[in-house]
Amino acid sequence: LDSSGKLEAWHDAKEIKEAAQSMFNIGILELEDKAKVESLYWEISQAVVRDFGDRTMVPEEIRQLDENLSDQYLCNFSVFQSLIDHWALKQLFPIVPLQGLERPPERDARLVDITCDSDGQVDHFIDPEAQRDTLPLHLPTSVGGGPYHLGFFLMGAYQDIMGDMHNLFGRVNEVHVFLDPDEENGYYIEEVIEGTSIASVLDMVQYDEKALVRSVKKQIDSAIQDDRLKPSEGMRLLAEYSNGLRDQTYLSF
Repeated sequence: LDSSGKLEAWHDAKEIKEAAQSMFNIGILELEDKAKVESLYWEISQAVVRDFGDRTMVPEEIRQLDENLSDQYLCNFSVFQSLIDHWALKQLFPIVPLQGLERPPERDARLVDITCDSDGQVDHFIDPEAQRDTLPLHLPTSVGGGPYHLGFFLMGAYQDIMGDMHNLFGRVNEVHVFLDPDEENGYYIEEVIEGTSIASVLDMVQYDEKALVRSVKKQIDSAIQDDRLKPSEGMRLLAEYSNGLRDQTYLSF
C-alpha cells in the first residue's frame, strides 16, 4: 500500500476497533477476539507512523497517533515534588540521558513518575526547532541493563521550594558539587544531604515512628504467643519494619 492506502487502512482499522469495543461492552464479543482486533490495529498504526516518519508535512492525526505509540518510562521521582512548574505551567526543562551517549537513542518516550496521579508525567520536551511531546531515549537493556539514568537540568532551588509533600514522597537526595580545575576530575563533592526518610514524612502527618514500631511489635508478640509465628521470624519482621521506616521514600535499587 502507498501512503494514502495505509492511511485509509488505518481509518478502517480505527472504526473496526471502536466497533469491537462496543460489541465487547454489550457482551457479544469475547475478550480474546477484542485483543486480536486491538493487536491488528496497533500493528497497522505502527506501519502508518513509520511511513510518515521522514516527511515534513504530517497530518495532525498521525502526530497524535505517534504520541500514543510512544513508550512510557517509569522514573523514580515525583513531578509534584521536584518538577512542579512542568505540571502547573508546562515549563520546559532540559532532560537528557546520562548513558549511551555514544549511540543514537532507539525509542521515543514520555516520562511518568511513581505517584498515583495521571498528571505525574513529563510530556513536553525541548527541541531544537520547537517543543516536542516525546523524548528520544535508549532501551535500558541496550545500555547495561541496570537503572537508566536521566539528567534534569535548570531546576534549581525554586522547584525545590515550590515542591510540596504530594503523595508523601518528600525531598530527594541532594549533592553539592563544586568545579575545581585543581582536582583530577575537575570537580569535587562538598556535601551529600540525604532525602526525607519515611519516618520523617509520616511524622508530618502525625504518625509517630516509635508508636508505629510498638504497634507492630504488639501484633508480632501476639502472633508468637498464638504459635502463628516463630520468634526468630517475628524479630526479623520487626527489624525489617524498623529499618524500612528509616529508609527513604523513593525506590531503592
